[in-house]
Amino acid sequence: MGDGFAAGDNYFSFWTTLFFMLFTALYYIFRLFVSGIAAAVFSTVPALFLFFLLKDLSALPVLLPAMILGVVLRLAIHFISNREKKLLYAALILDIIALALFIGRSSFTGDNPAEKVMCICLVALTLSAVQTFFYERNRFPFPIYYFLIIAIITLIVPMKKEPIDWTKAVDLGHRFVYRIESIASDISYRFSFAFGDSYTAGYSSFTSTGKKITEGERTQLIIESIDAPYYTYLDEETGKNTKLRKTLYLAGGIGTDKAQFAEFIAFLYANGTDRERALTFTEVLNIDLEYAYIDTKDVIVPSRALLVTEGEKKVREGVSEKAHRKGYRISVKYLDIDYASPELTSMLKDAPTELPKLTYDEVCDYVSGLWGIQFTEMMSRDEYEEALAEIGNGAKSEYLDVTGVTPELKELADKVTSGAESDYDKCRFLEEYLRQYPYSKDAVGGYNSESNMSTAEGMADIAERFLFDTKKGYCVHYTSSMIMLLRLLGIPARAASGFRYAFPFDRKDKYEVSSGCAHVWPEAYIENVGWIPFEPTAAYYALSNTSWHRSSNDADNKWTSEYHSGINPYDSSKASVKVDEDEEEEKVSVLLAVKVFLPTVVFTVAVIIMLVLGIYLIKVLRYRYGTPRQKLFYDVEQIKRILIKRSGGKLTDRGLLSDFKEAAPEDIREELGKVFDVFYRVVYRNGDSTEPTAEENELAFEMRKKLMR
Repeated sequence: MGDGFAAGDNYFSFWTTLFFMLFTALYYIFRLFVSGIAAAVFSTVPALFLFFLLKDLSALPVLLPAMILGVVLRLAIHFISNREKKLLYAALILDIIALALFIGRSSFTGDNPAEKVMCICLVALTLSAVQTFFYERNRFPFPIYYFLIIAIITLIVPMKKEPIDWTKAVDLGHRFVYRIESIASDISYRFSFAFGDSYTAGYSSFTSTGKKITEGERTQLIIESIDAPYYTYLDEETGKNTKLRKTLYLAGGIGTDKAQFAEFIAFLYANGTDRERALTFTEVLNIDLEYAYIDTKDVIVPSRALLVTEGEKKVREGVSEKAHRKGYRISVKYLDIDYASPELTSMLKDAPTELPKLTYDEVCDYVSGLWGIQFTEMMSRDEYEEALAEIGNGAKSEYLDVTGVTPELKELADKVTSGAESDYDKCRFLEEYLRQYPYSKDAVGGYNSESNMSTAEGMADIAERFLFDTKKGYCVHYTSSMIMLLRLLGIPARAASGFRYAFPFDRKDKYEVSSGCAHVWPEAYIENVGWIPFEPTAAYYALSNTSWHRSSNDADNKWTSEYHSGINPYDSSKASVKVDEDEEEEKVSVLLAVKVFLPTVVFTVAVIIMLVLGIYLIKVLRYRYGTPRQKLFYDVEQIKRILIKRSGGKLTDRGLLSDFKEAAPEDIREELGKVFDVFYRVVYRNGDSTEPTAEENELAFEMRKKLMR
């Protein structure tokens, strides 16, 4: 059902459980009046009513499938024979699944309240099920309600501030599982060269050959961010506020490119970019990154990372001396750039011929004025001088290597970019041309099976076969082609390897980046601008086509209002989106209360009242039109129930009516005895004279009425 719903969501599990409990409660309520099967059927009547209320409710699309599953589970449990025995096996299977999810997907860690509740419920269910092995013969086991009480107490009792640290044991298990999977994946990858099989996508260096791949779903990175996962803008055509979800490019092995940032700052300064203009196409954001199932020395961070820290320690390099494994955490401040902004596009097309030489103090003041951040946190004076020296050096020869290219590639590069007025235009022309090629994971690499992206010769071989032979492929093929075509035009180009992650529209505490998000993309060096990313892969939106739709007035107004509200201006998405989401959540709550739950409660109460009245009416009609024998039996049965109730449970039905006679008030015992004599006569004698007379039926009816008073 789109980005707002996934079958594994905690909301889905929560609502399914809630609906299951609701229909279970309804079953026991209806069970007071009718038999078990009838009660099960009647409990689905409110479900039908709920179905029509929820089917058009778009605010929470998870409710309808959760309600349906809750009903199905409730009915399935009722009609399953030998439920207790099968419950045992089901609980054990769920335990195995939970352990597998705990080890394989880091679920049930206690970070999420819904997972915590589900885990406690599973433990209670397991204890209730396995006790059948231990209780003594001829004695009943404890009912499940005992274990539910224990579960509730466990849930509400506060935990110790310093619980048992199982981190080392869990980490050891994770490493063992991950090592086995890594070995298996590596073997599969190696064999793919010899036998042509596909291998699973995931983060890697530039050894990708472009052969057939299958997407993997293993979580490799976990993102935490307080910022909204989308941008909001006013759609001029519809006049409505529209959301554009953010896309994050995470590159490995680059780290914080200080020369890149210093050059971009000088580029903005040369174009006279002030705060108002800068906010239309740039934004400083913060995220926390945690490594999941990934094992690499590369530090993977968002492109244009400004500051990377591990705890209190700065991470300066893009590649570490030792491998980072599951649990490695870093915090990143990065510059998000709208490459489709008309403001920025016009500046890129008319890049300055020379950059100003800004001093360290000038850069600090300029950066603070643009985004309200401290440049000193990201770069020291010495590091800034080193960055300027690197920019002035201009040595980009390694990114102009065209070893292995053919005249056909050079001819194609010239043909596609004819008419381009700037290097940026040439990049855009090539990007648009390559996006015409069909995207396919069922692809092949270069003519040489050993060709990969680690060398210019390997990329040239992959590009040749992709452009002129197979004419279909995935990111490896598009990126190799654009890099070699750019180099043939004298534009330095390089590949970036990492992940492309499109955020969902729903805010979450954590966002999981799976191996299926693994991606490579090209970056071109524009003189006096810096490295600019492009997206030639046809499966994704081009960066030049996904604008934030910000104007100078919008950016300035947003900055001013947030600045005076005490909100960090470079976090401009937080304030407005937060208010909108709070309002949306409040509206959803009111909508559920008014349009769903209140009508359902009223309808359920009405069904119960109708059921009670129906049962009473049936009893009245059956008594009125019943035979004298049936009337007598009904009156005696009701007399027994009344006397048992009046005794407070002390009186039990041993099959002797004399017990009930002794329990009756003294003033009616004699007449009650006559009624019981008639009952015995009807039950144990034969012949027409055994049927009760009208007077005897009237006496039994009067005794029942007196006892009811």
